Amino acid sequence: MPQLLRNTLPLILLGALLAACGSGGRFVKPVATSVNQETATPNPSKYADGYLRIFVSSNLDTNGRALDFGPESQRPAMLLISAKFGKGTVASFSTNTEPEIPVLLYDVQEGKTVSAIVDNALLTEGLLVDPESLSKSPHLQIVVRGVPKDKAKWVTNLLEIATGEPVMKFGMGFVPGGQVVSGLSSKLGEMLSDEIKTEKKPWEEKTLLGLRSDEGVSALDGRQFVVMLNSTGVELEAPAPNLRRCERGQSPTGLCDAKGKPWMPAEAYVRFELDVVDYRSVKDFIGSAISCEADERVWADYRALLASGQLARLQTEYERHLLTRGELLLTVRRANTEAPAWRRGGRLLQYAQQAASLPTPNDAYWIEHYRSSAQQVEACIRSAASRGQSQYAAIWDQAIGLFVRSQSYPTWATALAGSADPEAPALRDAERELTRLRQLMSAGELRSLDPDSMEPLTSLDAQLENLLKPVYERAVEHILDAEEEVAGKRQRLNDLVARSACASCRQLLTARVNALPPDMPPTVPVEATTPVAAPPPT
Repeated sequence: MPQLLRNTLPLILLGALLAACGSGGRFVKPVATSVNQETATPNPSKYADGYLRIFVSSNLDTNGRALDFGPESQRPAMLLISAKFGKGTVASFSTNTEPEIPVLLYDVQEGKTVSAIVDNALLTEGLLVDPESLSKSPHLQIVVRGVPKDKAKWVTNLLEIATGEPVMKFGMGFVPGGQVVSGLSSKLGEMLSDEIKTEKKPWEEKTLLGLRSDEGVSALDGRQFVVMLNSTGVELEAPAPNLRRCERGQSPTGLCDAKGKPWMPAEAYVRFELDVVDYRSVKDFIGSAISCEADERVWADYRALLASGQLARLQTEYERHLLTRGELLLTVRRANTEAPAWRRGGRLLQYAQQAASLPTPNDAYWIEHYRSSAQQVEACIRSAASRGQSQYAAIWDQAIGLFVRSQSYPTWATALAGSADPEAPALRDAERELTRLRQLMSAGELRSLDPDSMEPLTSLDAQLENLLKPVYERAVEHILDAEEEVAGKRQRLNDLVARSACASCRQLLTARVNALPPDMPPTVPVEATTPVAAPPPT
């Protein structure tokens, strides 16, 4: 049996009909069926957590009048359909609350739905669902209530007030200023039940659906189910057992039976389509986008939003990368109003070093949602730090390049470990980088800076010198141990002196050149001569 349950669809009909009809009362009985998912089940690890969006449609406007509520005295004025989640499932609500979200209001007398009353961002934009909570309260109830005529105005006003609260309006229990609020919306279900139900008209029915906690929130992505609204005065007929998605051109409902025929029920139904996403725009919550134009108040609201714990974990992680850029932008702007002009060059180097170390992911999630905003804020930091002056903007660009490439130093060090080759690619790269660094340090706007202000660059200089010198020390020993004339060794060492940008390396090389013995003059071979015989005596 456990194996059978694990193989079923993630929305399982566990039970129904939790409230009994009173004597002589007539009402609808919600009976649910899942729509078969023909595509592959999503990867359970796709979303650590995510925003569950619920899209609701129905045929009540055309088929609602077919519902038989019995005599006029037993007829409700409205039908209110809600989705009720277990405790702790929705992050916007407190853990001891069973949030109930109105999804559809049908005016029985007028024969039409009143969508404006139940329009809320929790449905269309998404409610944050924690997969860990599903194992604690793994259920979703669809609640159908009949609203008596004398309560219709009261219910309508209550819904308007509740859906106007931040938790419903924005889809999160957060308002600018960093406060988490919980008002009418957290008690909506209890108030409706207490006010609507009477002994003679227990107009409240529920159907209980299970959520697959073993696969988490991702298993709900793309799922659908249909709730049939059957009159209790007639024998219940189960809805089509094998509903499948099909093209709208093939079926107006977008659903077909197992044989591919359009599903066009005569009974009234409500269709729920579930969608899980891992991103929501923060503009929905703080009312402003994160951009160069954002003032300190917007950044403060943004900071409080991330600290509220009500964004998806992955989104929070990436939003913090954007926040670090905003914090640096605010720091630069404050410094421009406080620091004296003569410290501009030093602060420019300091901020460039911080900007270069900002974390920048390079995955699809970052590219789709954050890269454009991050680049815009980075451009604002550059403009603010250089104060729009071209010479300082040029220094900023060169410094950023140096600090970014400094992340390659460990790679170069690994490649040069134990190397004595002065032609090694990593050594030539480090030499070129040291040349660029020295050129920037000699810029007129930086030459007069004190050592503390120049520390970001002198630190890079020291790192490169320490990386290069051991290689040259080994190269010198290799040259001196070679079997060649002193003149050849001297020439090779002098070539390295002329090429290297490393000051300590040149000192080392020059010292070893000066320590070489003087060149020996070349040995001229003496030709052999034949002895000349003495002349005979006369």
